[in-house]
Amino acid sequence: MKKQMLLVTPLILIALLLPTNLSASDIGVAKALSNAYADIAEQVSPSVVTITSEHVYKHPAMDQYKNFQDMLPKQFWPFLPEGDREMKSTSLGSGIIISEDGYILTNNHVVEKGENIKVQISDNKEYDAEIIGADQPTDVALIKIDAKGLRPIKMGDSDKIRVGEWVLAVGSPFSGSLSQTVTQGIISATGRSAVGLNDYENFIQTDAAINPGNSGGALVNLDGELIGMNSAIASRSGGYQGIGFAIPINLVNRIMEDLRATGRVTRAWLGVYIQAVDATMAKNLGMDIAKGALVQDVASGSPAEDAGIKQLDVIIEFDGHEVENSGKLPILVSTQRPNEKKKLKVLRDGKIKTITVKLGELPEEVTAAGPFEPEKSDIGLTVETATQERLRFYNLSQVDEGVLVTAVDRDSEAFKKNIRAGQLIQKMGPNVRNLSKVSTREAFEKNLRNYQPGDTILLLVRRDNSNTFFVALNVPD
Repeated sequence: MKKQMLLVTPLILIALLLPTNLSASDIGVAKALSNAYADIAEQVSPSVVTITSEHVYKHPAMDQYKNFQDMLPKQFWPFLPEGDREMKSTSLGSGIIISEDGYILTNNHVVEKGENIKVQISDNKEYDAEIIGADQPTDVALIKIDAKGLRPIKMGDSDKIRVGEWVLAVGSPFSGSLSQTVTQGIISATGRSAVGLNDYENFIQTDAAINPGNSGGALVNLDGELIGMNSAIASRSGGYQGIGFAIPINLVNRIMEDLRATGRVTRAWLGVYIQAVDATMAKNLGMDIAKGALVQDVASGSPAEDAGIKQLDVIIEFDGHEVENSGKLPILVSTQRPNEKKKLKVLRDGKIKTITVKLGELPEEVTAAGPFEPEKSDIGLTVETATQERLRFYNLSQVDEGVLVTAVDRDSEAFKKNIRAGQLIQKMGPNVRNLSKVSTREAFEKNLRNYQPGDTILLLVRRDNSNTFFVALNVPD
């Protein structure tokens, strides 16, 4: 009887929650939405393909027997396999048709190192594909099949999307037999960076179900327009847990244009090392809210140096786009073309200044200047006067002046903000307008005694020969 009551109770609750006066118009609204989803699925599905690729690699044949060799009689040893064996793995992903003559977008990780790449379209025809170009920093690849009369997807504008907007994801989760699977959800966030997947991250986050095999598939709006390319999931189980990431189509299009034209991507270069602005740093800089990208350092001979951008500038706007955080700036710069002139707004000494910069071409050895994300806690470090020998020991330039950090309390604010032994403190002061050089341990400690509990100290720290950063520390009680 108790078991029957447990089964009946949820049904009673559902019946109580359901409206008792559903009208024909209410049902009509639901049907209209259902029909809209079905229409979009019919429109978009033929433009999404299944991609498989093979990867052949060498596998040391004896490795799997190493732990058991001594357990076998020696007379069996000569019969154990020797040398490397060729192993073959197959990867599965999705792709998006962008032209009638066979150009297809997908993720780089779907076809990277792939051989014998196959594309299956919606009518189950299969084609061999070639890689036109791939870009590892954004995880975008362009491939092509020899086919005509394909149905390209309708392009949207990812700059116009809104959090809460309904979307559909289309792809081939888990296996080719599940091709053109359609799932529904909303855009749950935009501008996701620091996810740790790519060098350039500006992901659309969605709760539409995305699973392994969906990579390279389409994320579309209710107009059936492509707004993103599904790329990854956040999951502890390896499967769908409500958080998926898609690359915005405006970023994909910029990459695709270069891949189609030359097979490689040419990126613009500004030439600044940046870090995030936390609440303590914002207060020190005289900012009401923590936003923008703080310039740690300016690369020598860079477009930023030529334009007059300075250390401690906070870049708050680039080419008319707000720089909400330090992760946004590398994306904004990388989507531009070299030699273009762009206007920046920077906060300098409490005043907003407009600077025009002519962008350069990103050198091959330079990657995205990722944001440095400090945290807060206590302060606690030990320093010594920097000698030529000690600078050489820590691989720092022997012309640098400052005090070397020799120890950092792991529970301190300094440690939480990434100050480490072997770094060089070059300047210190109460704010950006009053920074002074420190070249001896005695000068550092004397300066430190001038601060009271609750005060903020701003430090300029050199991490290595090419990277400096600012740290704002609170003096503890």
